[in-house]
Amino acid sequence: MTTTAPLRPLSVASAVSALLAVTLSGCTMGSDAAAPSRSGAATPASSSSSSSSSSTTLPSATAAWSKTQDRIDAYTSLRVDGRDAMDEESPRAIITGDLDTDPSDIVFTSDEIGNFTLRRIGSDIYLKGDDAYWNAVAEDDPTLPDASSFADRWVKAPASTWDDNDLDDMSIKPIFDAMTDDSDPKWKTLASDDAELTRDTVDGVEAYKITGADGDTVVWASADGKYNLLKIEDASPGEDEFSLASFSRWNEKFEVTAPKGALDLGSADPESGTEKTT
Repeated sequence: MTTTAPLRPLSVASAVSALLAVTLSGCTMGSDAAAPSRSGAATPASSSSSSSSSSTTLPSATAAWSKTQDRIDAYTSLRVDGRDAMDEESPRAIITGDLDTDPSDIVFTSDEIGNFTLRRIGSDIYLKGDDAYWNAVAEDDPTLPDASSFADRWVKAPASTWDDNDLDDMSIKPIFDAMTDDSDPKWKTLASDDAELTRDTVDGVEAYKITGADGDTVVWASADGKYNLLKIEDASPGEDEFSLASFSRWNEKFEVTAPKGALDLGSADPESGTEKTT
Protein backbone atom coordinates (compact mmCIF):
# COMPACT_ATOMS: atom_id res chain seq x y z
CA MET A 1 0.00 0.00 0.00
CA THR A 2 1.45 3.35 -1.04
CA THR A 3 -1.04 5.86 0.31
CA THR A 4 0.83 8.86 1.66
CA ALA A 5 -2.01 11.32 2.31
CA PRO A 6 -3.63 11.46 5.75
CA LEU A 7 -6.55 9.06 6.11
CA ARG A 8 -9.55 10.52 4.31
CA PRO A 9 -12.62 9.03 2.59
CA LEU A 10 -11.11 8.12 -0.78
CA SER A 11 -7.62 7.24 0.37
CA VAL A 12 -8.80 4.77 2.96
CA ALA A 13 -11.14 3.12 0.47
CA SER A 14 -8.51 2.69 -2.22
CA ALA A 15 -5.90 1.60 0.29
CA VAL A 16 -8.11 -1.04 1.85
CA SER A 17 -9.27 -2.27 -1.55
CA ALA A 18 -5.68 -2.66 -2.70
CA LEU A 19 -4.69 -4.35 0.53
CA LEU A 20 -7.53 -6.88 0.45
CA ALA A 21 -6.88 -7.61 -3.21
CA VAL A 22 -3.34 -8.63 -2.31
CA THR A 23 -4.60 -10.62 0.65
CA LEU A 24 -7.24 -12.50 -1.33
CA SER A 25 -4.93 -13.34 -4.19
CA GLY A 26 -2.83 -15.32 -1.75
CA CYS A 27 -5.70 -16.82 0.23
CA THR A 28 -6.60 -20.51 -0.16
CA MET A 29 -10.32 -20.74 -0.92
CA GLY A 30 -12.01 -23.98 0.16
CA SER A 31 -8.98 11.61 29.45
CA ASP A 32 -7.95 14.73 28.80
CA ALA A 33 -4.53 16.00 27.72
CA ALA A 34 -2.69 19.30 27.96
CA ALA A 35 -0.34 20.94 25.47
CA PRO A 36 1.71 24.14 25.41
CA SER A 37 -0.24 27.02 23.93
CA ARG A 38 1.24 29.48 21.47
CA SER A 39 1.48 31.95 24.31
CA GLY A 40 3.57 29.45 26.31
CA ALA A 41 0.89 28.53 28.85
CA ALA A 42 -0.67 25.09 29.10
CA THR A 43 -4.09 24.66 27.51
CA PRO A 44 -5.91 21.82 29.33
CA ALA A 45 -8.28 19.83 27.15
CA SER A 46 -10.99 20.17 29.78
CA SER A 47 -10.45 23.82 30.70
CA SER A 48 -13.43 25.81 31.85
CA SER A 49 -14.84 28.62 29.80
CA SER A 50 -12.81 31.79 30.03
CA SER A 51 -15.10 33.88 27.90
CA SER A 52 -18.73 33.86 26.92
CA SER A 53 -20.32 33.74 23.48
CA SER A 54 -22.79 36.30 24.79
CA SER A 55 -20.03 38.89 24.96
CA THR A 56 -20.57 41.81 22.66
CA THR A 57 -16.89 41.89 21.75
CA LEU A 58 -15.77 39.35 19.19
CA PRO A 59 -12.19 38.11 19.07
CA SER A 60 -10.26 38.71 15.90
CA ALA A 61 -10.09 35.88 13.39
CA THR A 62 -6.37 35.59 13.99
CA ALA A 63 -6.76 35.34 17.77
CA ALA A 64 -9.61 32.84 17.52
CA TRP A 65 -7.66 30.64 15.11
CA SER A 66 -4.60 30.73 17.35
CA LYS A 67 -6.69 29.56 20.31
CA THR A 68 -8.25 26.86 18.15
CA GLN A 69 -4.78 25.67 17.14
CA ASP A 70 -3.81 25.50 20.82
CA ARG A 71 -6.88 23.38 21.42
CA ILE A 72 -6.07 21.07 18.51
CA ASP A 73 -2.57 20.62 19.92
CA ALA A 74 -4.16 19.12 23.04
CA TYR A 75 -6.24 16.50 21.23
CA THR A 76 -5.35 12.84 21.58
CA SER A 77 -8.60 11.36 20.28
CA LEU A 78 -11.93 12.40 18.76
CA ARG A 79 -14.67 11.55 16.27
CA VAL A 80 -14.40 12.78 12.68
CA ASP A 81 -17.29 12.65 10.20
CA GLY A 82 -15.97 13.65 6.80
CA ARG A 83 -16.84 13.72 3.12
CA ASP A 84 -14.74 14.39 0.06
CA ALA A 85 -17.32 16.75 -1.46
CA MET A 86 -19.91 19.22 -0.21
CA ASP A 87 -22.94 17.03 -0.94
CA GLU A 88 -24.80 14.22 0.81
CA GLU A 89 -24.08 11.73 -1.97
CA SER A 90 -20.29 11.88 -1.71
CA PRO A 91 -18.23 9.13 -0.02
CA ARG A 92 -18.30 9.43 3.74
CA ALA A 93 -15.88 8.27 6.43
CA ILE A 94 -16.61 8.29 10.16
CA ILE A 95 -13.43 7.79 12.17
CA THR A 96 -13.61 7.32 15.93
CA GLY A 97 -10.56 6.76 18.08
CA ASP A 98 -7.05 7.97 18.80
CA LEU A 99 -5.44 10.40 16.38
CA ASP A 100 -2.96 7.76 15.25
CA THR A 101 -6.01 5.48 14.75
CA ASP A 102 -4.72 2.95 17.29
CA PRO A 103 -7.23 1.97 18.39
CA SER A 104 -9.91 3.17 16.00
CA ASP A 105 -13.17 2.29 14.32
CA ILE A 106 -13.69 3.49 10.74
CA VAL A 107 -17.01 3.33 8.90
CA PHE A 108 -16.89 4.07 5.15
CA THR A 109 -19.95 4.46 2.91
CA SER A 110 -19.92 4.99 -0.84
CA ASP A 111 -22.31 4.36 -3.72
CA GLU A 112 -19.29 3.64 -5.91
CA ILE A 113 -17.47 0.92 -3.98
CA GLY A 114 -19.94 -0.07 -1.27
CA ASN A 115 -19.67 0.09 2.49
CA PHE A 116 -17.19 -1.29 4.98
CA THR A 117 -16.16 -1.01 8.62
CA LEU A 118 -12.53 -1.28 9.65
CA ARG A 119 -11.16 -1.67 13.15
CA ARG A 120 -7.54 -1.25 14.12
CA ILE A 121 -6.20 -2.54 17.42
CA GLY A 122 -2.42 -2.34 17.49
CA SER A 123 -1.16 -4.18 14.43
CA ASP A 124 -4.40 -6.17 14.06
CA ILE A 125 -6.73 -5.00 11.30
CA TYR A 126 -10.31 -6.25 11.04
CA LEU A 127 -12.69 -5.47 8.20
CA LYS A 128 -16.32 -6.15 7.33
CA GLY A 129 -17.67 -5.16 3.91
CA ASP A 130 -21.00 -5.57 2.17
CA ASP A 131 -21.62 -7.31 -1.16
CA ALA A 132 -21.04 -4.10 -3.11
CA TYR A 133 -17.66 -3.60 -1.47
CA TRP A 134 -16.41 -7.11 -2.16
CA ASN A 135 -17.74 -6.94 -5.72
CA ALA A 136 -15.74 -3.73 -6.18
CA VAL A 137 -12.64 -5.48 -4.85
CA ALA A 138 -13.16 -8.35 -7.29
CA GLU A 139 -13.80 -6.01 -10.22
CA ASP A 140 -10.56 -4.21 -9.46
CA ASP A 141 -8.69 -7.46 -10.04
CA PRO A 142 -10.59 -10.07 -12.13
CA THR A 143 -7.94 -12.70 -11.32
CA LEU A 144 -9.05 -12.85 -7.69
CA PRO A 145 -11.11 -15.80 -6.47
CA ASP A 146 -14.78 -15.30 -5.65
CA ALA A 147 -14.93 -13.13 -2.54
CA SER A 148 -18.71 -13.17 -2.12
CA SER A 149 -18.43 -15.49 0.89
CA PHE A 150 -16.71 -12.67 2.81
CA ALA A 151 -19.69 -10.29 2.54
CA ASP A 152 -21.10 -9.08 5.83
CA ARG A 153 -18.63 -11.02 7.96
CA TRP A 154 -15.60 -9.84 9.84
CA VAL A 155 -12.23 -10.84 8.44
CA LYS A 156 -8.79 -10.32 9.92
CA ALA A 157 -5.99 -9.35 7.57
CA PRO A 158 -2.81 -11.42 7.87
CA ALA A 159 -0.10 -9.65 9.87
CA SER A 160 2.27 -10.08 6.93
CA THR A 161 0.01 -7.89 4.80
CA TRP A 162 0.80 -4.76 6.82
CA ASP A 163 4.06 -3.02 7.57
CA ASP A 164 4.75 0.02 9.73
CA ASN A 165 4.29 2.39 6.80
CA ASP A 166 0.86 0.93 6.03
CA LEU A 167 -0.22 1.45 9.62
CA ASP A 168 1.17 4.99 9.64
CA ASP A 169 -0.82 5.73 6.48
CA MET A 170 -4.01 5.04 8.42
CA SER A 171 -3.34 7.87 10.86
CA ILE A 172 -5.52 10.98 10.82
CA LYS A 173 -2.97 12.91 12.86
CA PRO A 174 -1.28 14.55 9.81
CA ILE A 175 -4.36 16.67 9.12
CA PHE A 176 -4.13 18.13 12.64
CA ASP A 177 -0.38 18.58 12.34
CA ALA A 178 -1.02 20.61 9.17
CA MET A 179 -3.67 22.72 10.89
CA THR A 180 -1.25 23.71 13.64
CA ASP A 181 1.63 24.37 11.22
CA ASP A 182 1.73 28.14 10.72
CA SER A 183 3.64 27.66 7.47
CA ASP A 184 1.07 25.37 5.86
CA PRO A 185 -0.28 27.24 2.81
CA LYS A 186 -3.89 26.18 3.36
CA TRP A 187 -4.30 26.78 7.06
CA LYS A 188 -2.12 29.87 7.40
CA THR A 189 -4.80 31.84 5.50
CA LEU A 190 -6.86 31.65 8.71
CA ALA A 191 -4.13 33.62 10.52
CA SER A 192 -4.04 36.34 7.89
CA ASP A 193 -5.11 39.88 8.71
CA ASP A 194 -7.65 39.42 5.91
CA ALA A 195 -9.33 36.44 7.57
CA GLU A 196 -12.84 37.10 8.86
CA LEU A 197 -14.76 36.00 11.96
CA THR A 198 -18.52 35.91 12.46
CA ARG A 199 -20.93 34.27 14.89
CA ASP A 200 -22.68 31.07 13.83
CA THR A 201 -24.06 27.80 15.22
CA VAL A 202 -23.09 24.20 14.46
CA ASP A 203 -25.68 21.60 15.41
CA GLY A 204 -27.08 23.98 17.99
CA VAL A 205 -23.67 24.87 19.44
CA GLU A 206 -22.68 28.53 19.41
CA ALA A 207 -19.57 28.93 17.30
CA TYR A 208 -17.10 31.29 15.73
CA LYS A 209 -16.93 30.92 11.97
CA ILE A 210 -13.41 31.76 10.76
CA THR A 211 -13.04 32.27 7.01
CA GLY A 212 -9.53 32.27 5.62
CA ALA A 213 -8.18 35.04 3.42
CA ASP A 214 -8.42 32.71 0.42
CA GLY A 215 -12.17 32.37 0.94
CA ASP A 216 -11.88 28.60 0.43
CA THR A 217 -10.90 27.48 3.93
CA VAL A 218 -13.50 27.83 6.69
CA VAL A 219 -13.31 26.61 10.29
CA TRP A 220 -15.91 26.63 13.04
CA ALA A 221 -14.72 26.67 16.67
CA SER A 222 -16.88 26.60 19.79
CA ALA A 223 -17.63 30.04 21.20
CA ASP A 224 -17.68 28.91 24.83
CA GLY A 225 -14.10 29.93 25.52
CA LYS A 226 -12.73 26.45 24.84
CA TYR A 227 -12.36 26.88 21.05
CA ASN A 228 -13.01 23.22 20.29
CA LEU A 229 -12.83 22.39 16.59
CA LEU A 230 -16.39 21.77 15.38
CA LYS A 231 -16.30 21.77 11.60
CA ILE A 232 -14.23 22.54 8.52
CA GLU A 233 -15.12 23.27 4.92
CA ASP A 234 -12.53 23.29 2.17
CA ALA A 235 -13.65 24.48 -1.26
CA SER A 236 -10.32 23.49 -2.83
CA PRO A 237 -9.28 20.21 -1.18
CA GLY A 238 -6.21 18.35 -2.29
CA GLU A 239 -6.33 14.79 -3.53
CA ASP A 240 -8.07 12.50 -1.02
CA GLU A 241 -8.62 15.36 1.43
CA PHE A 242 -11.80 16.15 3.31
CA SER A 243 -13.93 18.81 1.71
CA LEU A 244 -16.37 18.80 4.62
CA ALA A 245 -15.83 17.38 8.11
CA SER A 246 -17.30 17.73 11.59
CA PHE A 247 -15.54 16.94 14.86
CA SER A 248 -16.77 15.89 18.30
CA ARG A 249 -16.00 13.73 21.36
CA TRP A 250 -12.60 15.37 21.83
CA ASN A 251 -10.19 13.45 24.07
CA GLU A 252 -12.66 10.75 24.99
CA LYS A 253 -11.30 7.33 25.87
CA PHE A 254 -12.59 5.02 23.16
CA GLU A 255 -12.82 1.28 23.58
CA VAL A 256 -12.41 -0.61 20.31
CA THR A 257 -12.77 -4.37 20.65
CA ALA A 258 -11.84 -7.19 18.31
CA PRO A 259 -14.97 -8.61 16.66
CA LYS A 260 -15.93 -12.11 17.71
CA GLY A 261 -15.81 -14.85 15.09
CA ALA A 262 -13.57 -12.93 12.68
CA LEU A 263 -12.22 -15.06 9.86
CA ASP A 264 -8.41 -14.98 9.84
CA LEU A 265 -7.42 -14.67 6.18
CA GLY A 266 -3.94 -15.79 7.11
CA SER A 267 -5.09 -19.28 8.06
CA ALA A 268 -8.82 -19.86 7.62
CA ASP A 269 -10.87 -21.11 4.71
CA PRO A 270 -13.84 -18.78 3.95
CA GLU A 271 -15.95 -21.87 3.26
CA SER A 272 -15.16 -23.32 6.68
CA GLY A 273 -18.55 -22.47 8.06
CA THR A 274 -17.70 -19.35 10.05
CA GLU A 275 -21.00 -17.55 10.57
CA LYS A 276 -21.58 -14.03 9.41
CA THR A 277 -21.17 -11.55 12.24
CA THR A 278 -22.56 -8.16 13.09
